[in-house]
Amino acid sequence: MDDSKELTGKQSLKNQRVRSYFVQAAKKIILDEGVENVSVRKVADLAGYTFSTIYNYYNTLNELLQDVKADMISDLIVHMQKTLPKKLFDLDDIKKQNRLYVKYFIDNPNVFSFFYSYRLHPIEKDRAEVPDFSMQYLETYRGFVESGVITESEVAALAKTFIYSLQGLLALYFSDNGMSIEMLYEELDQLADFLLRKRGAL
Repeated sequence: MDDSKELTGKQSLKNQRVRSYFVQAAKKIILDEGVENVSVRKVADLAGYTFSTIYNYYNTLNELLQDVKADMISDLIVHMQKTLPKKLFDLDDIKKQNRLYVKYFIDNPNVFSFFYSYRLHPIEKDRAEVPDFSMQYLETYRGFVESGVITESEVAALAKTFIYSLQGLLALYFSDNGMSIEMLYEELDQLADFLLRKRGAL
């Protein structure tokens, strides 16, 4: 192997490793204290590096938080996949998925706030490969297409309807307007019944 390529490869691995330290540190702060308490100095201290070192890997806090969001979305996808099959085939599957999704955010309210209330500035696409949870969510409905409950053209709209409804109900829940977890779950189940039962899902 060419020495220069080997050196470049080692540097790349080191960069990824150090970046991951900063990402995990920022993630911990968000989970424990909320994104509003994340600062470059705080992240660097928690990761065990000097304040200035972080700027060798990130130009701005926004860039770091983009990587943190990508990492958290991956966590959510893994969380969902560990419990449910990749493709869902009946109403019970859908209801379980919906409850699992909202329970994740109920257990991690600072993640919900970070995802849906904190504005991140767009950056170059090759800087932050953010997993598309909407596409992952959409893929679970392929079983309904195969069984003839919905058509291929309906999948995207159905998935988005569920996702946006889930996010809206969670926003209501976190606004402390009297909605209990039981009420939230009931609303989700009614939505699933309305959207799928009339199409023939069992």
